[in-house]
Amino acid sequence: MGSGEEKQSIKEQQRRFFVYEADDETLTQELLNSFSESGWTPIDGRRFHSAKVREGDCVAVYGSLNYIKTMIISAERESFTIGILPTPKQRRLQRLLGLPDDPAEAMEILAAAQPKPLDLLYAGKNLVFYNALVGEAPPLAFHNAFMNDDLEQNKLELFFEAMARLRDLRKVRADVTTAKGQSFETALTGVLVFNRESSTFASNLLQDSSYNDGQLRAFLISPLSIVSYIHHLFVTIYARFRQQSLPDSVGLVKSQSLSIQCDPPLNVAVDGVDIGTTPVEFQVHPKAVRFCAAEGFWEHNHPTQNDKETLRIDHLPQGDEAVDYARKRLPFLTHASEQEYRELFAALRQEGRLTGTFMMLMILSTLLATVGLFLNSASVVIGAMLLAPLMQPIVTFSMGMLRWDASLAYGSLRTVAAGVGLVLVSAMSVAWLLPFREVTSEMAGRLHPTLLDLMVAVVSGIAAAYAKNNPKISGSLVGVAIAVALVPPLSMAGIGLGWGNLPMFYHALLLFLTNFAGIVLAAALVFMLMGFSPLYRAKKGLTFGIIIVALVAVPLTLSFRQMARDAELIHRLETHRFLIGGKEARIDRLEMRHGKMDRLICDLVVSSPLNSSEVHQLKQEIDTLAGEPLQLEFVQRIRL
Repeated sequence: MGSGEEKQSIKEQQRRFFVYEADDETLTQELLNSFSESGWTPIDGRRFHSAKVREGDCVAVYGSLNYIKTMIISAERESFTIGILPTPKQRRLQRLLGLPDDPAEAMEILAAAQPKPLDLLYAGKNLVFYNALVGEAPPLAFHNAFMNDDLEQNKLELFFEAMARLRDLRKVRADVTTAKGQSFETALTGVLVFNRESSTFASNLLQDSSYNDGQLRAFLISPLSIVSYIHHLFVTIYARFRQQSLPDSVGLVKSQSLSIQCDPPLNVAVDGVDIGTTPVEFQVHPKAVRFCAAEGFWEHNHPTQNDKETLRIDHLPQGDEAVDYARKRLPFLTHASEQEYRELFAALRQEGRLTGTFMMLMILSTLLATVGLFLNSASVVIGAMLLAPLMQPIVTFSMGMLRWDASLAYGSLRTVAAGVGLVLVSAMSVAWLLPFREVTSEMAGRLHPTLLDLMVAVVSGIAAAYAKNNPKISGSLVGVAIAVALVPPLSMAGIGLGWGNLPMFYHALLLFLTNFAGIVLAAALVFMLMGFSPLYRAKKGLTFGIIIVALVAVPLTLSFRQMARDAELIHRLETHRFLIGGKEARIDRLEMRHGKMDRLICDLVVSSPLNSSEVHQLKQEIDTLAGEPLQLEFVQRIRL
């Protein structure tokens, strides 16, 4: 007999049964008759075992989830092929299997489907159809609480539901072991385990979308703080695409089996039903049953085999100290690990020292900045910013102030003071030696600090502290150095001393102090958010930083108000059309300079030159618009 004839003979010998749960009111006799006419033998579930189903027979099961799981276990034990016909209430199951709403059409698809091997996941002796939950793992496990398939939750509602669970989250010590004997100890709030696509939030956190490969997926949830938990919620609930990396609060294990022991024990639920507490062992039975489903179901469930285990647990607390700390109530801010703390502090202490290299670089950068200011060359001034090493001890001082560490704070502050002194002396010497006394535009740009400069300093401080703790972006410190410009205002202050111009010295030094205060406070806040100091220890340092910023902000606020008034006046004058003696005049290229009496410097565009009386009339109109008498200095430009 040929192979084609053998297949035909097997097909003829195969029987098809439609097994439904007893007393199911959703099935009508008319529907059962239509199944019978299409080659299916309807059987009440109570009489199923008397049908003596043989290996190779096909069974379509209809009923509750518990009944479906009972039949799947029987199919594994007795080696018959199985398919599922969802009830009208099982919308989620229907979407998972890719079947249409019409039962008759669904049965036709099952009859024509080619059976393929399907993995089964067990938690102990309990079959896991959707997923299993150990402890609490919001929002990945929300489907466990919403097993009615027709229930839809708004994402915002889910977010608030997860936030409400925050007060009940507790971490416990957990020992986890994989099928190949890989084990690790950590602290976690919960674990979500599944082995197939089920349209859960957890699916968005997987880079691969292929299942049925002989392995389970276990997401281990361990938020380090309330802040990291909120970030985890946003990433999980609002992610539209599969994530390229796991959130900081999540670990992933892929293996054929997984053993979990917790101290104290955590509750274990399978498909929303409690089955006991840990310890628990999850086991995948590869290719356990022959399964019939629509082709859409197999798009994510390719019958493949993968023996390579995956452990992505870098984001989970490990080591006795980290685990013991994590078992406490969730802190508001993340606690830095011992290794992160040690590495960062070693680098900061080294950078906060006063060395010969630091002094030489400060002198060279000052000479560059001072000459660049006299040359009115922005490129030379930028070169001085890149060369100056003053940012490093300032960031070190920020950490010392935050932790109220006297040796770290005083050592770095001494280095900063020495650098400031070197800059002032060097710039003052250059100003004495050079015969120039003209204020260039590069110089003038550093003589009017405002609150906007403080904002730049704060953002730069945030960037500097973040880059300092992240080696991957440490090169960004170059951009921070250019943005905040520490040496040029100090050089300008030195030039003011060299010229004996105390107002120039004051305003330039104020700009440096603005940068210094903004960087120190912002960097301290970032270091605290990164977990390098608990809030109770950081209070003194933060209070000190806030006081410094407040003192600096007073003159900056006055300067900012003056700048705003100048901008308003300039706009008013430039948009005003003056009619003087029948001649139309317009003010252009206007500049305000402040002194004992404010001076207005501008170009006056006129149709014909103004005489002295007309100029006097123009001056009166400008004073009226300004609301105060001004010194007027202008050049007439005639437009023909």
